[in-house]
Amino acid sequence: MRTTLVEGADEIVTLAPLAHQRKFVGIQTSDLGRLRHGWLLVGDSRILDSGSGRYCGPEPDQRIKLTGGLIMPGLVDAHTNPVFAGSSSDEFALRADGVSYQQIAAQGGGIQATMQATRAASIAALEAKLDRQLQQALRLGITTLEVKSGYGLSVPEELKLLEILAASRQRTPQTLAVTCLALHAASPEHSSLASYAQAVAEELLPEIARRKLAEWVDAFIETGYFSVEDVEPVAQKARALGLGLRLHADEFSDAGGAAAAARWQASTADHLQFASDTGIAAMAQAGTIAVILPGTSLYTRIPFTNARRFIDCGVAVAVATDYNPGSCRIHNLAMIAGVAAVQSGLRAAEAVAAVTYVAAASLRLDHRKGSLANGFDADFAIYELECCDDWLADFGHTPPTQVWIGGRPVYGG
Repeated sequence: MRTTLVEGADEIVTLAPLAHQRKFVGIQTSDLGRLRHGWLLVGDSRILDSGSGRYCGPEPDQRIKLTGGLIMPGLVDAHTNPVFAGSSSDEFALRADGVSYQQIAAQGGGIQATMQATRAASIAALEAKLDRQLQQALRLGITTLEVKSGYGLSVPEELKLLEILAASRQRTPQTLAVTCLALHAASPEHSSLASYAQAVAEELLPEIARRKLAEWVDAFIETGYFSVEDVEPVAQKARALGLGLRLHADEFSDAGGAAAAARWQASTADHLQFASDTGIAAMAQAGTIAVILPGTSLYTRIPFTNARRFIDCGVAVAVATDYNPGSCRIHNLAMIAGVAAVQSGLRAAEAVAAVTYVAAASLRLDHRKGSLANGFDADFAIYELECCDDWLADFGHTPPTQVWIGGRPVYGG
């Protein structure tokens, strides 16, 4: 086994205490595993050891000597929508002029407009754009992403997007968790939301499971989109096929999404600005993780999700970008973590864990991602910053100088 020692950092944030305890709620500064003047020993793509001060172990095959800086675990973005065509910049201008998300959708914009552009695009064009999005995320230290379909809105078009996402795993060093978001909005080929949901349950999901095109299934539960009753057969079918559930829930109103996510044993409920106390209590009981998306509040002027409501009830909170063409075109997860700390009530340690270890847990990857504990994947980013507090206060202004995945540099270095 070839070993590499990375030494000389001002600070390394390992989050090893969280990983050892599998702790997701009640996170304190002491849980971040901050090593001053630290080193990492890497071998066989995993973290072998870490520590502070002078390394005194067996001589490694290679030494990488830093002159200070911060090492963070590779960031985990647990909610993105990166495969699409077209631009929705005109909608940003409309919202700046006071037009709401719902008004834009009612005028044929939003998801429906992106669907039309995406259907009209070639596979090569969609692949090229997707690759650019993933490369931009990589340069920002994001080494693991959840990636959704959702702009096809028919069985064959959603299959096409899922094929593109699945194939992209061969072109990027990042770990991708693929999600089928066929129930994103109404399908023009179906007379009702319920009939489209039935087609997704009976035709699309079995094909996804057979071909292993995705690990997750998602649906947009919201007034004017899909109701809990619409989604029920899809949720049950997904579970029967061994596919995990993550749900858009209660973004604009209390549509019962949080409670449904808990009842269906979904891994996550996302957005959640208007989740009820009953829904939050159900999520705590079920162990469903809340994924909050502050970037959409920046873009659409809807309230920021109050993370303390969830944490105080025992619900773990992850933070993600919700990168998409219309309601959040921000790739920068470090920036979003800072926004979550300021606007959503996350404490500093909670915000760091929300984009690393807790986000990995939402993807059921907390056994190997989101921490630099011994045995975890050697995915990390090196920044010209002095410490973790510096990173959070920086709001993503300073991108990493190097990004490593599986124990090797894939950007910079």
